[in-house]
Order: sequence, then structure tokens, then C-alpha cells
Amino acid sequence: MKFLKDDFLEQVSASIDVNGDIDIEGVKFSPNRILTDDDEAFDLAFAAWCDTKEEERLSKVDEILQLHDNADRFNTLKQSYARGSVTPFVGAGLSIPSGYPGWTSYLYQLRKETTVSEAELDAFISNGEYEEAAQALFEAMPPDAFDEHLENKFDTKDEQLSGCVRYLPHCFTSSVITTNFDGVLKRCYDAFQTPFDEELLGADAIELPKLLGRNKNVLVKLHGKANTARSRVLTKAEYDAHYGAATNLGDCIQAIAGKTLLFLGCSLSSDRTVKCLQKIHDESGAAAAVRHYTFIPIGDDNDERLRRRDELVKANIFPIWYPEGEDHDECLMALLSKLVEGAK
Repeated sequence: MKFLKDDFLEQVSASIDVNGDIDIEGVKFSPNRILTDDDEAFDLAFAAWCDTKEEERLSKVDEILQLHDNADRFNTLKQSYARGSVTPFVGAGLSIPSGYPGWTSYLYQLRKETTVSEAELDAFISNGEYEEAAQALFEAMPPDAFDEHLENKFDTKDEQLSGCVRYLPHCFTSSVITTNFDGVLKRCYDAFQTPFDEELLGADAIELPKLLGRNKNVLVKLHGKANTARSRVLTKAEYDAHYGAATNLGDCIQAIAGKTLLFLGCSLSSDRTVKCLQKIHDESGAAAAVRHYTFIPIGDDNDERLRRRDELVKANIFPIWYPEGEDHDECLMALLSKLVEGAK
């Protein structure tokens, strides 16, 4: 895959030894042979590198699946994936390696363009009031300035794609759901030469089941795009408007929740989507609701892990844990590789 070759060449360029040679799995190559037109040398070196990476990922995922109750839960998810019943739900965590800020980081960047004090923003964040924080920042600057800042951060950037998000087109070929404003997913699928047939914004996501019935490859941007305030969901007022009783974004989430969702790069705390899934779960009952999953980091505090599990299960989301503090991207890549193994 192209993105693996990009990673390989990056490592090759950084690993030239004092003699000017490159040591790949015990085989010496000259940079000229690998980095120019010697296809045979490149293929040999690349194959050796890929084999080592695969071994590392298998070792990593074996360690992860031994944690807590991961193994049985992962096997159930893998069975759903093999049936084509899993849809990825992508959060900001998967765009961060490509140079985009996470939501907390972005709010602190935006604060510098307002009169909102750092202490005020700290209070919102510590209470998990992200919608309220965005609302306060929105009200502290002209709407056009707010829109321009958001667009510059998430729409006009053309950073090199990085991280495990580049692997998604290999894993999922029917639809992807995201609350992100950026264009990372579209660029990934374009680069993989499997562009999306359709892009749905906000409440239009209710059309997803119909499009999937036509075998369409669909990108659902549930909270809209950075370059337009239409269908955008970021501030408290926008959340209330789009998730309120008079609108149907909640109905859209019910429509997309008809298949198993796999949350990737999502914090899943203080989240309206999670609250909608809780409502669906409460109304349909545990026996009828489709189970969803997330790959999520956890520390060593077992009481905190159980508390977190209990919160997620209220929304019928079941966690597959990986160690907090380790390379998030490598852990996610290992889990995705294992998910795909034998199913393609």
C-alpha cells in the first residue's frame, strides 16, 4: 500500500549509517539503490521491512488482546466485520497526526482571538462543557471572524497525511461517519483510489441506508464542514438547534446505528452522539439494540476502567482497551490489522 511505502521511505532516509549504507533487517543497501530506480532492490528492502512491521503489530495486538476482557469482545467484533456489518465512526484523534488540532487544543488556540480568559476556558473544559466553551468563544468575536478562523484551521490545510487513518480505505469500503470538519478522510480515500460516491452533511445522514442499498461509498460528515455554517454543529446553540426535538439529527444517528459502529479516535465523553445512542438503547432495550465498539486507551486504575466501561455500556458501546501512554497510532493500526486479517 502506498502509505506504507511512504513510511518506509521516510525511515530509509533517516537511517543511513556512518558509512552511507542502509541496514534493513540485516541486509545492507546503498541509498542510491533504494531511493532511485532500482525496483528489485526497493522491492526486496520494502518486503523485508513490511514483514518486520507485521510481526511487530501481531506481537502488539496479542499483548492488547490479553488485557481485561478484550479477546472475546474483539472476536465478536471481528465476526461482525467479516459479515460487512461494521461502520467506522471517526473522531478528531485520527486527524491529529496529519497536523490538525484536537478539540481542546483548538479551543485554546481560538481563545487567544477573544476576550475570554484562560481561567474561564479552563473552567468549561474541566467540567466537560465543550459546547458551552465553543459558544462563549463564538459570542466573544464577530461571527465572520469565528467562521474564518475555523475554516483556516480545518479546511485550507493540506498537510501530509499521517497515521493509521490512511489504513481505513483498506479496511472499510462502504461508508465512514465522522464528526470532524477537516478533509482528511476524503483525501485518504482519494489517495487510495476509492473516492466516496456521496458526501452527506448533518441531517442528510438519514439518507445513508438508502445509499448503502445502492452500494454507494458514502462519507457522512455528521457535524458539517469547516467552510460553511450550514449544517455545522460546534457551539451550544448549534448543538441545540440540530439535536433538538424539532430537528432530525437524532433520527440520523438512529439510522446509522442500525449497523455496528466502531468508534476510532473518539473520546466519547460529554458527547451528544453518545447521549443519542443512550436514548436509542433505553427505548429499544438491550436485547434489540445493535452493539457498538470502541478502541480506547486506559491507564492502570481498574476502578476508573470499570467506571468508564459502565458509562459507555449505557450507550451500548463496548470498549476494547489499549494501554494509555503507548503510541496510539501503533495500537490502533495493530488492532485494525488484526480486524482485517482473514476477512479480505
